[in-house]
Amino acid sequence: MTRIQERGRARLKLRLPGWRVRFEVAASQSFLDVCEAYELAWMALEYWAKSDRPMSIAVVADYRELVAHLELDAQRCATGDIGAP
Repeated sequence: MTRIQERGRARLKLRLPGWRVRFEVAASQSFLDVCEAYELAWMALEYWAKSDRPMSIAVVADYRELVAHLELDAQRCATGDIGAP
């Protein structure tokens, strides 16, 4: 697992505490890919949230939507990992 995947997993566990146990044991490549995408999306969201560019409001809204979809993807992947080798 890469550092960015670890950070994404940790952020998911903080944002969705009811899923912590499942996120901790999930190990599929699909789940790790979602963790990486989640962390990258949050990094971009934080960057644009601090920006004073006129388009930043729309970009922040887009990243918030992306983050919400990635949270659902993480839940789906983690559920599929239960009992997986």
